[in-house]
Amino acid sequence: MNRIQQMSWMILLLAAGCTFSGKVVRLPVTDGLEHTALSAEQTGMITSTLAQFPDHSQIAVAVLTGNETLYFGAIRQHDTIRPCNNANSVFEIGSITKVFTTQLLMDAVRSGKIKSLDEPVASYLNYSIKGQPDITFRQLASHTSGLPGNLSASIFTTDAANPYKKWDEEKLRDFLQHDVAMHDAPGQNYLYSNVGMALLATILCSVSERDYEFLLQQNICDPLHMDHTTTNRDQISSDLVQGYNWKGKPTENWDMDAMAGAGAILSTVSDLAIYAGWSMTALHQSLIDMTLPTVQINDDLQVALGWHVVSNKTPEPFLWHNGGTGGYKSSMAIDLNNGRSVVILTNIGATDNPRKGLIDQLCFDLVNSFEG
Repeated sequence: MNRIQQMSWMILLLAAGCTFSGKVVRLPVTDGLEHTALSAEQTGMITSTLAQFPDHSQIAVAVLTGNETLYFGAIRQHDTIRPCNNANSVFEIGSITKVFTTQLLMDAVRSGKIKSLDEPVASYLNYSIKGQPDITFRQLASHTSGLPGNLSASIFTTDAANPYKKWDEEKLRDFLQHDVAMHDAPGQNYLYSNVGMALLATILCSVSERDYEFLLQQNICDPLHMDHTTTNRDQISSDLVQGYNWKGKPTENWDMDAMAGAGAILSTVSDLAIYAGWSMTALHQSLIDMTLPTVQINDDLQVALGWHVVSNKTPEPFLWHNGGTGGYKSSMAIDLNNGRSVVILTNIGATDNPRKGLIDQLCFDLVNSFEG
């Protein structure tokens, strides 16, 4: 999950090209990294990006082209880049969770639990949001609801190590009833909102009378055999990679509670590669609404439902989302026109990290690195 209301600014930065202070670091690379079907150019992009982060940082990459999935993993140890077999290692994926939450919304509409994407959410709540804004499901999924980006301006100072731990459903409801200040009227402007996605997830759980983890497993993970994807950290603790902040210090894992739908999922690049491969078809069919732009953010970026649509980075637009927690940074792209996808998971903390945009830039560069 990205920090307080900064996602839109980060996207603008990425659209202009990522810059950071300090020298570019170049490190020796050990034998073994060359044994991959990725090109030397692609592996060079990955290792040179990893070299910009502290020791213990590791990166797991999956690249899908056609019916083939290629994996590449590396870790920085003792100022050297070494091979790392981490395709089945678990990382926090942060805000990529929002893509899954939006798919659960599409499932709820298709099953009739929710009548329409354009129906007001108020009729599904047993309380009124402060000011009674006329918010629709489509607006929640496209970050145009007018709700603020996060729960409070002090969210990262109250408990920077684990900022959402105390935000249970009761506290979220109380915030929406009594304290929330709308940033805009619903439908007017784009503002990336963790609050909006959390509200969407709580409604989905309410209409299904199930918790978020159950819906995730029943609707997505079990059918696709994504066996290492969950919001329950205890289920995958033996495979979980230790997260580190941007200075290379170990971090706590985040407890999301009522914010689960905004960023609680843990997964592997192998599981997300399965999801990306399945999505290549589903996004042309049952999930096509998730690909349709709703708002133009800038010349390079539009928002659809769940996904963002990136233009001008490659010859054709592609779907993209990223994520970040205190100890992890992720990025994922699906190029529907060319049947390609890139998944990147790292244990590099996103909070306050001046170089976190390098991971997203790597994702863009890998999408653009294929011939033909």
